[in-house]
Amino acid sequence: MSSKSSSSSRSPWNEDDKNAGTGSIDLWLAGSAFTLLLIGLVMVYSASSPIALRKFDDPTHYALRNAIFALTGLIAMAGLSRLPIPTIRTLSRTAFWVVIFLLFLVFVPGIGLEGGGARRWINLRVFTLQPSEPFKVVLTLYVSHLLALEPQRVRYFKEGLLPLLGLFGLGAALLMAEPDFGATLICGVVVMSVIFIAGMPLSWIAAVAAAAIPLAAAGVIMAPYRFRRVTSFLDPWDDPLNSDFQLVQSLLSFGSGGVMGAGLGEGQQKQFYLPESHTDFIFAVIGEELGLFWTLTIIGLFTLLVWRAMLIARHTQDHFVRLSTVGLTMLIASQAIANMAVVMGLLPPKGLTLPLVSYGGSSMVITLSSIGLLLAFSRTVPASARNGGGNGSGGNASARESS
Repeated sequence: MSSKSSSSSRSPWNEDDKNAGTGSIDLWLAGSAFTLLLIGLVMVYSASSPIALRKFDDPTHYALRNAIFALTGLIAMAGLSRLPIPTIRTLSRTAFWVVIFLLFLVFVPGIGLEGGGARRWINLRVFTLQPSEPFKVVLTLYVSHLLALEPQRVRYFKEGLLPLLGLFGLGAALLMAEPDFGATLICGVVVMSVIFIAGMPLSWIAAVAAAAIPLAAAGVIMAPYRFRRVTSFLDPWDDPLNSDFQLVQSLLSFGSGGVMGAGLGEGQQKQFYLPESHTDFIFAVIGEELGLFWTLTIIGLFTLLVWRAMLIARHTQDHFVRLSTVGLTMLIASQAIANMAVVMGLLPPKGLTLPLVSYGGSSMVITLSSIGLLLAFSRTVPASARNGGGNGSGGNASARESS
């Protein structure tokens, strides 16, 4: 009796945490992320030098700041990759409500900053923080924690799933008030992915999607600038000098680059033709300067990263790790796919950066932190299992739990 009670007090959830997180990190996952980061550092310098020279008389202004963001993110990644899983779960509970508080602070005069018609940043004097970036991560971890704590939640709509959707709804309401439609959609995709993996019935997923689609459509129609983005996406050549200007310049970048590219630093579209060339549209600069081979290389690196992360989710025996890994992987993958699709004219513009590649302080640090969490999760899976020696028992265990 005493030993059982002692064990219960040591771990508040029903997981085998004793040996969790004691293995080696996944070097393929770390390598793909680091390679993307290096490509991004080079391309941010190339893409930002004209505008940095014009604004600050220093072509390295944005590149140096981006290097500082990357270094900060690498430090966070290294620290998080060493955390035990129980510690990550404990931190997720507090971090979620801290970030919700930060989302409220965005609207406080003197603290929240406005730019481009939106209030998305907090002035911390030393640097500015975009709370929507950490919210994506802490929402993933907190929902995964709650589902791992009570796996039966997915069987009950009112008592189980509605509270989880309520957590998403609270954050979504604050994000839409900024407004940040793209971050809201990404968070919705991540939450639905986690709940699906946890065993949510497909009929419920269809019902939630059926309710969400009209709301998303209303959000587009009620905001004139979003509606213009959709109409310009449908026919980018009807107004190439006004509403369609950015997309047209992006497509011209890919066309100019061709297969081999114009050469690193030799692109012309970044010379004040292509807006946001070092942030949202950096993939177009890569296409122009480095050509088809390097654009396919970047897609391949993201594919490798996602594949290695999904191996962790498949082979882990920890339900929290499985759900969190799927959620964080979907977070990175969906944002990367959305960014590249927008730049190539396959989706309407959403204002999303390309993870690890685009310039951006909050985005860079939080993405590298997410990689750090994935590396911490990879330590729960033996290297032999990740490299093809396992039997996929983790995935079978998940199926049994949700059946």
